[in-house]
Amino acid sequence: MNKQKVDVAIVGGGMAGASLALMLAHFCPHLSVALLEQRALPDADASVRLPSFDTRATAIAAGSLQLFSELGLWNQLRDYCAPIERIQVSDRGRPCGMSMRAAQQPRASFAGMLGAVVENAALGPVLHRALAQTQTQVLAPARVNRVRMVADGAQLDWSAGAGCPDTQLQAGLLVVADGADSPLCRGLGIVTERIEYRQRALVTTLGVQRDHRGTAYERFTDAGPMALLPLPRRDGSHRMALVWTCSEEDAAILRELPEHEFIARLQKRFGWRAGRIERAGRVSDYPLSLSLAREQWRRNLVLLGNCAHFLHPVAGQGFNLTLRDCYGLARALAGADLAQNSTVGLELLEAYGRDRRLDQQLTIGFSDRIPPLFASPGLFARGLRQAGLLALALTPPLRAGFVGQAAGFGL
Repeated sequence: MNKQKVDVAIVGGGMAGASLALMLAHFCPHLSVALLEQRALPDADASVRLPSFDTRATAIAAGSLQLFSELGLWNQLRDYCAPIERIQVSDRGRPCGMSMRAAQQPRASFAGMLGAVVENAALGPVLHRALAQTQTQVLAPARVNRVRMVADGAQLDWSAGAGCPDTQLQAGLLVVADGADSPLCRGLGIVTERIEYRQRALVTTLGVQRDHRGTAYERFTDAGPMALLPLPRRDGSHRMALVWTCSEEDAAILRELPEHEFIARLQKRFGWRAGRIERAGRVSDYPLSLSLAREQWRRNLVLLGNCAHFLHPVAGQGFNLTLRDCYGLARALAGADLAQNSTVGLELLEAYGRDRRLDQQLTIGFSDRIPPLFASPGLFARGLRQAGLLALALTPPLRAGFVGQAAGFGL
């Protein structure tokens, strides 16, 4: 069996794994890093293909944009982004709401934006192109067949595909940046706690009559929250990304409706704040749950991304929280000398865990508790959420703290 050795092995080459690899290349150039991804990655020189109405998008907070700028990626991403300059939060059928503008929140903004929305079809290739310019060893396709935690790190047996011989990779630190239901985590004996919300999120791209002008809408209804996020204009169309949470029964009906009927239902449910909806792309959906790993780190092992925490999409915080985890780990490893000590011990990872604990608790708690609060029809819950929105609207310091945390600056 062929054998290799690196300081850090990252299993999972999606947005979380690629982001960590880029941060390690930037902050920890002294470390040797291997990134293993089960699927073949696109050619770094291939053009980015962006369909107009069949796309998924990610909301990137201002703090995350600052991180991408520090990595030298913002100039590559900005052409594929729609800025979020204003956020409108409302409770359907209730008078109080909240509006946040970047100009009013300079501490929680980046380049005059509260954040931006980027299509995943562009974000992935941008990250992988940047990765090709680093010293990171990218192994793709690479199927990890076995992992053993040993005294001086982790041993991975991987192959390039069926019938290919295994290669053994030894790493001082193993980072699992896998999906929410990770077989690798299960094999390592990591227990995941899961809360099923018994809802689904419908996701599609909309064509709207008027320019969104950088406005993102978060609308809470008795059936669940809805979000309309600005997208770049393409092919002459003003576009927005929709995330519509609803019951499993309603989702089964809505995703099968003809386009004009789906638009009519959506317009009635959301209202006219964003103007007339003229077009809807292919509707996809996925189940909503909260998934948390009981252990996000052990000696020589760290979990990142969805296998560490998979959140409700109510505030678009899942990927942004992961980026802050990646940043925290990279900065913790910046002072590590794995040449002298090939393992990453408990003391360093305990410090990393302490530094990330509060941010994770606040973000995960918000994502978990807000949807049921706004979905409750009870008078007490209704009054509580209206009082909360009113307090945010009328109290600038409170609003600034809330926006700062959501933007990734209030840490």
